[in-house]
Amino acid sequence: MAIDEPPATATALKLKIETIKTDIANLEAIVVARQTEFRAVLDGGRAEQLMADLLRMTADLMSARESAARLEGELAALRARRFSRPWWWRMVGG
Repeated sequence: MAIDEPPATATALKLKIETIKTDIANLEAIVVARQTEFRAVLDGGRAEQLMADLLRMTADLMSARESAARLEGELAALRARRFSRPWWWRMVGG
């Protein structure tokens, strides 16, 4: 073995360090990919939650519109009935 040549254990350790650095880089790439997938799933879940909320609010809006239309119809019927009575009945309080 020459004097300038590092001992076999140092060479083996350097090789092992390089292998570990490569493994770390690969694992970091996997972590980034998994985080991207996880965020996509979370966003997808959030989108599903938002869609459910939107559908619920749409149903509430439709129900409110139906109630408003029904109440407007009842009010129109009451007004029509009120004005169909003679003037003296309206004066009495009817």
